[in-house]
Amino acid sequence: MSEVMIVSTKGQVTIPAAVRAKFGIKAGDKVFGEYSDNAFVIKKPIDFFSLKGCFSGGRIPDNEEDLLTPEMGRKIMERE
Repeated sequence: MSEVMIVSTKGQVTIPAAVRAKFGIKAGDKVFGEYSDNAFVIKKPIDFFSLKGCFSGGRIPDNEEDLLTPEMGRKIMERE
């Protein structure tokens, strides 16, 4: 899929509605760009907590508050 976009005088580009819908990009979301010699790619970061359950041992907590607690560290060390 290719889309033509126009750069404004402020250097802004509007991501087309079809692209925003396809990738679930909403107003206020953060995106990041990567560039090489001849390309610039805009990417939507992966939601860390959406990865829950995809690693063996269930090491990703349910919420940010539990992410780096001493208890969580002990649980991880016990499993290894």
